[in-house]
Amino acid sequence: MIVVGVSLSLLAACSPSVSDHDNRIFVTPASVKLSAVDLSSAFQSDAGGADSRYRGRVLEVSGTVRGLAAGTPVFLLAGSEGGPSVEVSLHDDVSAQVLTTVADGQRITMKCFCEGLDQHVRLKSCVMPDTGR
Repeated sequence: MIVVGVSLSLLAACSPSVSDHDNRIFVTPASVKLSAVDLSSAFQSDAGGADSRYRGRVLEVSGTVRGLAAGTPVFLLAGSEGGPSVEVSLHDDVSAQVLTTVADGQRITMKCFCEGLDQHVRLKSCVMPDTGR
């Protein structure tokens, strides 16, 4: 029982974790471009396979904004029917600027690190694809 607990702890420690303020996003090109619907569908149909393909990678994801709340640097992109939504967590350095240009129902593209599936497919340190420093 102890061996299982230790193994699970080591596995969790090795999985990529991304903060909301990971500056690598500014210089790392997206390795995959896809829609929020396709990303959601991938996690809905095969969560383990999608996690292996996308977790820790920089994705360029396009989708329709849902549930935008004023002043909050986190919002959702619509996912596939019956699938999880895609949660966008903006990079601290660009969140104020992005929030002034984004509206609920708008179609946008974001470049983010994928953190995998929780309640939603979680994207972290998100910026607009052409955001440079």
